[in-house]
Amino acid sequence: MKEEKSYQVTKLTDGSAFCVSTVLSEEEAMQLPPEKRPIRFRISSEMYQAVFESIGAASMCWTPRPGKQVFNTEEAADIAIKLCFKIAEELEQKKMKVFETKHDVF
Repeated sequence: MKEEKSYQVTKLTDGSAFCVSTVLSEEEAMQLPPEKRPIRFRISSEMYQAVFESIGAASMCWTPRPGKQVFNTEEAADIAIKLCFKIAEELEQKKMKVFETKHDVF
């Protein structure tokens, strides 16, 4: 299978940007190796949402609470997405270990 970018970001002269992405059906995604699947096919939407909510909640764990500072949502989203992929990798490794253990031949 040919390796392709799953998205393309185009920056405009006014500083804004737009993104075009490749959308896979569930059937197409499940034919890919687990590590190549979009994140929505690797962890549940509940886990994905929980990660983002937790990053947001953790950003407010200051005494005193932040006031006039600007919260960098893009950086926080990058952190959350990286964590989602780390969770997916850990789950997939555990599934492989369980599969290998169940199929050991003595």
